[in-house]
Amino acid sequence: MASIKEMEYWLRGRHDDVRLECIEIKHPSFSRDYRFVRNHADGVRVKHEDGVYRDYQPLPLTIKAAKAADDLQQKFTIGIGDVGEIMPYEIDRLRRGTHSTVRPTLNYRVFLTSDLTEPMTSVRGLEITDNQPQKRGAVFSCQAKELNKTSTGILFTIDLFKSLRGF
Repeated sequence: MASIKEMEYWLRGRHDDVRLECIEIKHPSFSRDYRFVRNHADGVRVKHEDGVYRDYQPLPLTIKAAKAADDLQQKFTIGIGDVGEIMPYEIDRLRRGTHSTVRPTLNYRVFLTSDLTEPMTSVRGLEITDNQPQKRGAVFSCQAKELNKTSTGILFTIDLFKSLRGF
């Protein structure tokens, strides 16, 4: 569901107001949190939900949201380029660290150039589920954590309940 700020942008937004797509990648084993902005050549300083301003570095990114699904699962495919030698070292730290079973998380925020104090859209806590290293960068998928991996209740099948055959 779109936020009120996002609906106002699409209905009454200014033509010169640019949407800044920002991603933040975190993991307890990483040496730091990584923040990148897709469409701002100089980088940008924005205010997060906790009231702290953070800097985002410019980086070539492709961000593709998954099509709407029946299960309302949030999912993105992100391509990052030109990260140099930083990320391979961080992946090694992840594998050797005490949190090797914890997946990195990604936070996606969209800010407007007219207001860098509040995100227009925010999707936080997505797990990075797979990583496909490329020659210069990587492509990875991230999605919301699966909170309910078990089913509850009884399956009503014809084998268990013969009287269902009429239905």
